[in-house]
Amino acid sequence: MNCDKVLSFFEEINKIPRGSGNEKQVSDFLVQFAKERNLWVHQDKANNVIIKKPASKGYENHKTVVIQGHMDMVLEKNEDVIHNFETDPIKVIYDGDFIHADGTTLGADNGIAVAMGMALLDDKDAIHPPLEVLITTDEEVGMIGASNLDGTLIDGRILLNIDSEVEGIFTVGCAGGVKIDSKIPIEFKDSSLNNFVKVSISGLEGGHSGIDIDKERANSNKLLGRLVERLISVEKIEVASLSGGAKDNAIPRYAEVICGCKDVESLKTTVNIFFEEIKNEYINSESNIVVDVVEFDRVEKVIDDRSIQNVISAINLMPNGIQSSNVKLNMPESSNNLGVVKMNENYVSLVCALRSASITKKAYLKDNIKRLILMCGGSVEFIGEYPAWEYKPESEIRDLYISLYKEMYNKEPKVETIHAGLECGLISEKIPDMDMVSFGPNLYDIHTPRERASISSIERVWNFLCESLKRI
Repeated sequence: MNCDKVLSFFEEINKIPRGSGNEKQVSDFLVQFAKERNLWVHQDKANNVIIKKPASKGYENHKTVVIQGHMDMVLEKNEDVIHNFETDPIKVIYDGDFIHADGTTLGADNGIAVAMGMALLDDKDAIHPPLEVLITTDEEVGMIGASNLDGTLIDGRILLNIDSEVEGIFTVGCAGGVKIDSKIPIEFKDSSLNNFVKVSISGLEGGHSGIDIDKERANSNKLLGRLVERLISVEKIEVASLSGGAKDNAIPRYAEVICGCKDVESLKTTVNIFFEEIKNEYINSESNIVVDVVEFDRVEKVIDDRSIQNVISAINLMPNGIQSSNVKLNMPESSNNLGVVKMNENYVSLVCALRSASITKKAYLKDNIKRLILMCGGSVEFIGEYPAWEYKPESEIRDLYISLYKEMYNKEPKVETIHAGLECGLISEKIPDMDMVSFGPNLYDIHTPRERASISSIERVWNFLCESLKRI
């Protein structure tokens, strides 16, 4: 059974802008899709969509199954790519066994789940029990849609979350997390310097702040903090602006500072020394780091001394990367990702994605970050906190999936809990007796412009999903 219909629906939804916070259009598209097929559909105030399809003949008395994914995607692009995520479609490029976009994220995370759900709903010949397709919003920015879900609208007690990225792995637990938005107030002074430059850090690998946090990849915002501190100390620079990263849950790949200096050539020498140091530090994980200096127009106002010291202290002291590990499972337990540094006329904002499988360690990290920001004269807001999805000793769907996978592919699947966050934690909080498993096709470099998906893997996972629905 090929996956042509899945790929066709994926192309359709990729024509619609669906970045987090901008999902009304794609949500309406799904509602219209259901109405055209005379299916029960509900769209809530958060733009979550639930579509219900009756069982195929002979399966009316089987257990109702929920197919679940999220409609939003992370918006990342290469610096040299011109693309308006608010209006432009995501181009799906076929390249051998892979699909990818044109210098932007592809949105297979989690558009493939949406497309599989649509393909099941559209197929009149598919064999399945009663189905409920649940597509949520704003997953990538704190699982806001899932947190606003009315669990009483869901009849099924078996949920298939198609939001994992490695074929042959069944996820049965995940970390909880929270988005942290810290604001450091800033004031300005008149610049005393005439030479201004833009120093940028680029070419980093980036990646998903949960899945890739253990790969020791460089964080452009943390490198920026170190570089600016070095330049203030050695070159006596004045900072006009600084920024880096695009999403709290993506390891940032780019950062820049615009600053005044006494001598451009001397500054370039200091930057080059720093560049050689970080190349050596990240020799095993980063091969394409670029630190560039270009001349810039003079800026009249710069951040005053006290403000910039507060900002740089907050950046450099902010916990980043793995903070604790689960030795038994050989995986991260708690982590923080300084994903975004952005500035306006009143403050510099540091936006982080904090994850932990431990309630107490998550609280401890939150307290420490809050204490740090308060010491730097700032304020902290915790947004979209979501619970961990705890492993269940007994699971009917997990047992079925393990045995079916061995039957279909003659090999043992891997069963694991992960450090990334999944909506299953929030759903299990609302519906405690829900039996869940998460799986998906092979996706690579998600949350980066290198994101790609294996077509053959999509087809195998699609066939596995369809077969499993016959067995439940």
